Amino acid sequence: MDPDLPLDEDELDELDAFLRSDAVGEDAMDVSMLDGFLTALAVGPTNLPPALWLPMIWGKGVSWPSEKIAERLRALVLRHANYLLLYLREEPEAFEPLLLERDDENQKVVPVIDGWCIGFVRGMALDEASWKPLLEDDENGVLLDIILLHGTEHGMQRRENDPTLDDEIDIHAEALAGCVPGLMAYWLPQRKRASTLRREAPKVGRNDDCPCGSGRKFKKCCGAERPLH
Repeated sequence: MDPDLPLDEDELDELDAFLRSDAVGEDAMDVSMLDGFLTALAVGPTNLPPALWLPMIWGKGVSWPSEKIAERLRALVLRHANYLLLYLREEPEAFEPLLLERDDENQKVVPVIDGWCIGFVRGMALDEASWKPLLEDDENGVLLDIILLHGTEHGMQRRENDPTLDDEIDIHAEALAGCVPGLMAYWLPQRKRASTLRREAPKVGRNDDCPCGSGRKFKKCCGAERPLH
């Protein structure tokens, strides 16, 4: 399986079906929320290890039908994460968020962006202190405006107080595709400076299972010359 290839429609459907099944926890993500979550990790200020964030995807109390299925689904998530990272490095202006759709009261198809934005905010929350400078940056902080409007309780309250904000949902959906390259450009210099992360856990042997949860040996996963994620 090429770690650089994007997930095809069947693979996305397979992942989404599991995330909507009774096997996952009540707080599990759907596939759009997952895309927002992984996008935040791809463009954010620091490189966070999969062992930290993989459990958040399935929610508390996930029940794997088998270890083979668990390994398969983890591999799909890691491949999507890896693809987003490479894609946003090489073609940031072509980025499009993975959004769901619904029919409004007039039977018009409209994008659903709340889930994607909630996922992005969850990704930010994993390293809140590092994101804080952007939140306090009057000039560049606008890159997060749409995400915070649709992905936070404060934003939800704003929309309840001003229902006209939801009349611009198509504009907001297009704005997401525009703000992500800006976020990538903002944080990329910091990510490049951070060439190494402080190791707080004991060193993992090359033949040990990778701590990221992928099911692979460390030497063939995060310990490879070219990590899969």
